[in-house]
Amino acid sequence: MPRAWLGVFTIVFALSIGGIIQPLIGRVHAQTINTGEQNGGTIGTGVETPPHAAQYGPVNQSLPLDFSTQPAAVPHTYVPGQLYNVQALTGKSYAEVVTQMASFTQALGVSCDYCHNVANYAYDTPTKKIARTMIRMVGNIDTQWIGPVHKDYPQFAVTGAVGCITCHRGQPLHAVAYNVVPVQYLDWPAKSSRQAGFVVNSMYSVAKSLGVNCLFCHNSADFISLQYIPTNRIAHRMWQMVDAINHKYLPANIEAVTCYTCHHGAKWPTQLVAGGTDESPVQAHAVHPEVHVNPGAYVTSGVQ
Repeated sequence: MPRAWLGVFTIVFALSIGGIIQPLIGRVHAQTINTGEQNGGTIGTGVETPPHAAQYGPVNQSLPLDFSTQPAAVPHTYVPGQLYNVQALTGKSYAEVVTQMASFTQALGVSCDYCHNVANYAYDTPTKKIARTMIRMVGNIDTQWIGPVHKDYPQFAVTGAVGCITCHRGQPLHAVAYNVVPVQYLDWPAKSSRQAGFVVNSMYSVAKSLGVNCLFCHNSADFISLQYIPTNRIAHRMWQMVDAINHKYLPANIEAVTCYTCHHGAKWPTQLVAGGTDESPVQAHAVHPEVHVNPGAYVTSGVQ
């Protein structure tokens, strides 16, 4: 065989082997993920929940208090009716903080001892620390993401703000279903087949999470360049928001949030609150419902 043809044959052979082996590797990886799900992993995300994620949960009330690990604001002798070590709910009175705590227990379906050591409510536990981060996260979601959407797209805005109940809905762990594409692939003009596969998978997950079809965000005449529909632009922002939540606020051993976490199969989250710190749920509705119509809905009514 001539040397020039040998080089071509070697390249073709290498690509062929790669095409055979890569799916096998992916299949083995998928089986590993499925096994993890069956053994208590995160259903629908392909991420196995690490065992040490259990540290965020009901506080072990039998553990002794170790003040060497605590901020100076934590008193050794706790006096009920006074505020200590307040870092997230600053500027509130004792009564306001207690009211807010009561709303948290309702939103997560837990009692005070889920986050607090009842011998000293000011004491920082791992669960209380993550809850404090969640309080700040909710505030930032409303000011940095939801608020600007209301301002920039008033006709497509939804009344209400995000609260703990939006994701938790009376459960200590939020719902996770389907998947979300790595956000860096969304705006790339050229994608490899693997990256394009991620995007298509994500489109499917969004459709399932919001209960819509492609036409809710896309113009079917040109899916790529005709991205002028406001819902498409809002969706891009929401992807960035989900990415920020997962990488900035959630620990690595906590299940990632997805579009489904807030939407639960609805076009807009049905469990919002009246204000950023108001955990009383309000029924979400579009400011102008007529512009939220999913074109695909007319097919079932017989209108062509």
